[in-house]
Amino acid sequence: MPAGVPEAAELERRGATIGAIRIYRQDVFDLDDPRENHWLYRLADQLHIQTREGTVRSQLLFAPGEPVSRQRFEETERILRSRRYLSEAWVVPVGYDEEHNTVDVAVTVRDVWTLNPGLEFGRSGGSNRAAIGLEEQNLLGLGSSLAVSRQRDVDRTSTLFDYNDPNLLRSWWQLGLEYANNSDGRVESLGLARPFYALDTRRAYGLNYYNSTSRVQRYSNGVVTDELAEEHRQNQLYYGWSKGLVNDWTERWYAGVRYEEATFQPWPGGLPPLSLPDARRFAYPWLGWQVVENRYDKSENLDRIGRTEDRFFGRSLYAELGYSSDAFGGRGRSWLSQLNAQDGWQLGPGRDLFVSAAFAGRLDEGTAQDVSLTSTARYYDRLTPHQLFYALLTGTATHRLDAEQQVLLGGDTGLRGYPLRFQGGTSSALLTLEHRVYTDWFPLRLVRVGGAVFFDAGRTWGRDFAGAEPLGLLKDVGIGLRLGNIRSGLGSVLHVDLSYALDAPPGITRYQVTVQTQDKF
Repeated sequence: MPAGVPEAAELERRGATIGAIRIYRQDVFDLDDPRENHWLYRLADQLHIQTREGTVRSQLLFAPGEPVSRQRFEETERILRSRRYLSEAWVVPVGYDEEHNTVDVAVTVRDVWTLNPGLEFGRSGGSNRAAIGLEEQNLLGLGSSLAVSRQRDVDRTSTLFDYNDPNLLRSWWQLGLEYANNSDGRVESLGLARPFYALDTRRAYGLNYYNSTSRVQRYSNGVVTDELAEEHRQNQLYYGWSKGLVNDWTERWYAGVRYEEATFQPWPGGLPPLSLPDARRFAYPWLGWQVVENRYDKSENLDRIGRTEDRFFGRSLYAELGYSSDAFGGRGRSWLSQLNAQDGWQLGPGRDLFVSAAFAGRLDEGTAQDVSLTSTARYYDRLTPHQLFYALLTGTATHRLDAEQQVLLGGDTGLRGYPLRFQGGTSSALLTLEHRVYTDWFPLRLVRVGGAVFFDAGRTWGRDFAGAEPLGLLKDVGIGLRLGNIRSGLGSVLHVDLSYALDAPPGITRYQVTVQTQDKF
């Protein structure tokens, strides 16, 4: 904050208005820093196309002549920081004309490297994932992303085309296109929406089209037991309205129509299905209601390394209800519902707790079907500026799930010492404890280095779809290396974990090595 310029809260109290808005764009490397004024970093900045000024301006929640609003300054920072092509954003009053009660505002953003030409590799739960392709997350500096790739994982091999523009033609409209030609089918997806992009947004619109064919592999004790061919379609059109932000709360209403259809057949040449899910078709109007509290805070070295993290401490609730019948084009009479809630608490200096829950289910001809309830609690305790204790507890309970759906625990779902999809059932629980370390080591000025010692414990209850009994409580311990990627938008944290299974049954390797890129620590 420049000397003599009041803070945004004081300017708002004085009723100041916004004068000039200046946009400052920082490149990937800071060549004014002798540690980064190196030929390789100069070359990277020259090859990198900077985010355009108009791209930044199109995402501001304020304009010249409007009253100063600290809330809009802070929310603009959060919107800009959420873009994968930016690592940081600041909105700061820089010049104050007391006579005219106007203030000039500087908006500064820092770019990251967004071109990914090359190879990717990951390993979790004893299975590998690889990809080769070309991805640009800030196409021509306009903020849109384009990816063409060839990917292979345990489920399929895919040739993928993906395009996403979060600010179509520098507006608040968003466009997403995806096409995947897979070894087991295809995916076609189109989304066009103008969402509630800010807490004070008054209108939202959207339409979605999705069509896919794929192979569904059902697992029992970590082994593929049968295979299904699924065709799934979903189309949607919706409208939303709100009075905006009132006394730090936003209430929103949604109304829409949705069509969903799923059909199943045995997979040609595959393992014959033990049971074939019933075909489903729903066509229904739906109504949604949401309330969000404006309560955020900033921190760093929690789920990321060396980056500002925007944490939501407010209360949020979303409820939706729809009715499908033969009269609308569905099959039978069904009530479809979902409910999502979350809250956060600052329990003391450096101690935070976040809780969320999600419910979904149907009432088909008076019978409850495909009911699931998932709840999660995350606890952070800052032990020192460079050390943190983290705990995660999550649980899932279900009732009469659709036959292709499964509740699974394994190396790909948090039980890191075991193979993927190792244990199934009708409900599950998982506990993760981590002692995280964040260092100041910044090798080659490219990545921040951290590490973790962890313990996982989880189990399922109820028989899986094949009738197998649960394996009971499974535990593992491990140690991991974390590389925080602050120069690139291609992934926030690289995980390299070595896990040891404490309860591995005979025939299961006790050691698992996991290498994968995740958004979080």
